[in-house]
Amino acid sequence: MASQLNSVYDEEPISSFVFGSRGNQQTFRHQWQVDGELQECDTCFSSIDADEPPSQHWLQHGRQQQPQLSKQQQAVLDIIEARRIETFFICDESAKDDLDSFMSDTCSRAIPELLRWMFHNGSQRVEFNLACYVNVLSQVHIFQSGSLCVEHHYDIEECVSVIYEMITQRIENYLASSHDVGLEECSITRMRVQVKRMRNDNESACDLELPLPLQLRHESATVNHNSKTSEAELASLHAAYVKHHRECNGYFPSNMRVNLYGLQQCQTTKELYVVPYHISETLQQQPNKNFLILNNSMGQFQRLHELQTPIEQVSNSGKSQKNPKHNNNSRSRPLQCRRCRAQFKCRSRLHIHQQLRCGQDFSVDSMHPDIVEIYEQCLPISRSHFQFNCYGITKPKTVMRKGQFVPIECDWRKKSSVQVQQGPCVIISNSEMGSPCKLS
Repeated sequence: MASQLNSVYDEEPISSFVFGSRGNQQTFRHQWQVDGELQECDTCFSSIDADEPPSQHWLQHGRQQQPQLSKQQQAVLDIIEARRIETFFICDESAKDDLDSFMSDTCSRAIPELLRWMFHNGSQRVEFNLACYVNVLSQVHIFQSGSLCVEHHYDIEECVSVIYEMITQRIENYLASSHDVGLEECSITRMRVQVKRMRNDNESACDLELPLPLQLRHESATVNHNSKTSEAELASLHAAYVKHHRECNGYFPSNMRVNLYGLQQCQTTKELYVVPYHISETLQQQPNKNFLILNNSMGQFQRLHELQTPIEQVSNSGKSQKNPKHNNNSRSRPLQCRRCRAQFKCRSRLHIHQQLRCGQDFSVDSMHPDIVEIYEQCLPISRSHFQFNCYGITKPKTVMRKGQFVPIECDWRKKSSVQVQQGPCVIISNSEMGSPCKLS
């Protein structure tokens, strides 16, 4: 199945970032190489005054792309929390003849956006699984993935991408072996996402345990125990960073003898790259310590992560430097899963694959042709948020036989769903039976 997800992650780009000058302006450009061709990114460009510190690039970039929930989105999220909704259906009746587009668009946009929502309001980790309802030859087959824990919001797209590829492969294999048909002969108009949000009530302990994103975790060397910053020093540096970030808008004093780096995510490739935020001159033989700034999904500061070695600083000469997280030696041969021999170009994707136990927990089930599943009084989530109709499941499903089935008139009101006793329904039946209720 062709997919825009594959085009993003098929080959990890060799990234570089370039500082240059244009008159009295300092510019930043992000570039990457794929198959020897240099690509210029049109979403990462930034320009600031020549005498400003590099932190102003990322503060400006962050303000432009800061993910903010609208009042309506926050209200819906509050309802999801109050009702403890953990199951969501994404539906599109028009997708019967456009299976590839519905699945790939849902997994590249709708599901990652839903999971990003789940990281708000204090969630530290999100565990989820996906299920596809495949209509083929008047039958409904339910393909469900294993559960996967996402520990950092920057990992969302890649986690969904790996599950998408694995579950698509299983659908293709099952249809070919059991029905001798291809994907073009089936339809998928329902996808289910089950989500569990996990929090840690001990905030101080939680701050210490926050992980790096997967794309950086395997490249980050362990800090030497003898040179590691003490908790008291780290707390002092933490307080100084917060103070100067808040009061001085990213301008740090010259006597702050540390090197700070930030994380940026390219909106085109979804790649993470490390950039200088504050670089201090070294006045003594003892080199400056280096820290990576980690923020939450809303761009709010979480903690400083100590790096063992300095990241090569880029001068204003316009010279391009490779992203320090890349290791060319690791690119010489593909990575291979020891259990199933599957090969990967990115270490992070191999890690996700292994977390999913090579797909051992994926399953397929079938619905009896006479059975209809009904999910009543669902919480409607605006189509504008997730591209397709999305519903939070508030009640257990009702299972009925077709002879017992009575059409339900669903009330779709514009008032808050807290005040609405009835709501839209999600119907699961075989492909020949149309839904008796309004879904939009």
